[in-house]
Amino acid sequence: MPKMSRSAGLLLLISLMGASPLRADVILTPLEGEPIRGISLALDKNHATIHSSEGEVQKTPVAEVVSITVVPAPAVPAPGTRPFEVELACGSRLRGTLRSAQEDFIRLQSPTLQLIGGGIKVEIENVRSLRRVAGAKVPGAARLVRIPETDTVYTIRGARVKGTVARFGPAEVEVRRGENLGDRKVRYAELAAVFFDVEKQAGPEQLHLSARLIDGSRLVLSEFRVEGGVLVGKTPTGYRFRIPLGRVASLGLRGGSFVHVSDLKPTAVNRKPFFAIPKGPAAGAMLEFLCPVRTDRSPDGHPIRLRGRLYDKGIGVRPRTELTYKLGKKYRRFDALCGIDDEVLGAGYGRGAGTGSVVFRVLLDGKEVFRSRKVLGGRAPVRIRIPVADKNELTLIVDLVPDALMPKGKKDSAELDNAVWAQPLLVK
Repeated sequence: MPKMSRSAGLLLLISLMGASPLRADVILTPLEGEPIRGISLALDKNHATIHSSEGEVQKTPVAEVVSITVVPAPAVPAPGTRPFEVELACGSRLRGTLRSAQEDFIRLQSPTLQLIGGGIKVEIENVRSLRRVAGAKVPGAARLVRIPETDTVYTIRGARVKGTVARFGPAEVEVRRGENLGDRKVRYAELAAVFFDVEKQAGPEQLHLSARLIDGSRLVLSEFRVEGGVLVGKTPTGYRFRIPLGRVASLGLRGGSFVHVSDLKPTAVNRKPFFAIPKGPAAGAMLEFLCPVRTDRSPDGHPIRLRGRLYDKGIGVRPRTELTYKLGKKYRRFDALCGIDDEVLGAGYGRGAGTGSVVFRVLLDGKEVFRSRKVLGGRAPVRIRIPVADKNELTLIVDLVPDALMPKGKKDSAELDNAVWAQPLLVK
């Protein structure tokens, strides 16, 4: 896609509908110690300050804040027509209704985010993808793939159009496919996704904030503060936001005294399905279905929940899955919560009896240093904290529970074994 000029008004001030901030209590999870609950939050580049209803004030260095959750979770605004998600080069994801588009920008409108005086105007040069998130049957995510060195458009019927996105019109996107193929227009009503030939920026090296909003939007903020019940921040791509805390689901700190394991790419993934998978073009999809590895999602692709609590960060897998990560002797401790996601507790989930049961194991440089008891669904997660100083390799394993350890030697349904490593951290 050709380079487009950056407009002079790149910095946008975005505000929520409504003039006054919404009330929001908060729970702060520190790197050390127990979670802190309060009725108000102040946040700057140095400290997170929580005020309790009893008048107590607790300060935590920002570099040691794992997450801040807003409670109770506000209601999610009802989606409009043609709801899409725009992924920016910096990693931010903005959700809203596709209202209009032109050659050099896309305009969204949202009950959560709204530009003062109009919708959210995003320059196309900063956009990596535009995806439909609801309102029509969309092909599976495995079929919507980014193709290097080309723009790619997908329809809701699964058709793929490669070329260069020439323009966004009032009702359709136009793709130039070359002299011999001719141009192709895809109406927004038929649009499933657009992937632009735009590189993803590396995350900020300095301390930065990841904000998840109640509509599913996610903001990467290189500059941030919270005061007076309002989150104010700026993305690495230059967009400025001002959001009442009542429209924020959670805040996570990055680049501080720890690294989220789910942000790292494993050096090895070993998965053993329960039966042999026939060879052929569908083998990869079948393996992914039977033994998924989900980043920051449950094995079934939902937000991670353990015993009713939501976790933004984690890894969802099923038994007989091994994930190995390079440590390089850079960390001193591994922390995590291990459990079976609450998704298996829903009425009518699966075909078998029980709540799921697995065993979690941790290896350092190939040697086992931790093995959990049997972990059951609906029970409190197991907290682990393991020294890793001077170690080169971390391996996370989820196994089946031996039949002898199950009540009366009877195993519950294996399809309920939706395990998650919640909030896995490598502490520097």
